Amino acid sequence: MGRKKTESLEEIITKTVLATRMSCAKEVKDVFKATEKRLYAYPVLLVKKKEDEETLDEIQKYGIKEKSKSITRFVKSGTRLSQEEIKTGIIIDLQATIANDTHEIYKIEKALEQIKGDEYEEIIKLKYFEQKTDEEIAEKMNCSPRTVRTHKYALVGRISVYLYGAEALQ
Repeated sequence: MGRKKTESLEEIITKTVLATRMSCAKEVKDVFKATEKRLYAYPVLLVKKKEDEETLDEIQKYGIKEKSKSITRFVKSGTRLSQEEIKTGIIIDLQATIANDTHEIYKIEKALEQIKGDEYEEIIKLKYFEQKTDEEIAEKMNCSPRTVRTHKYALVGRISVYLYGAEALQ
């Protein structure tokens, strides 16, 4: 009986993850802004993924704390799950989150490979990963802020094509 609930919980989480992926994959109207959003998110995703992996490791070793906020996501009215079923649900949920974040990190890293070797590729790192202003970047790279903006736009455009395909060309 306990096995049946765990399987259905796994199915529910799997369906939720797939539905979330599908809703995020909907047509993007402004690929430039969407690409910028993904670039800004990259360093945060790296930190989040590491913390989630540490949390997962801790839960697998020591179990969950009784008052964990994530427990309420797995307890429906009228249904009582055991601590082990709740722990399994939280572990599956964390694994799915880590898998999604890993996938996004991989996509961004592959997209960044498209600008490797470009004379101005450092603009992307400085602008999106270190949140430097165009003026700060210009000073560091010994060029004008206009040059920074011009090359940033071109580099993000190339990254957009990798991330969104032909849709980025429209």
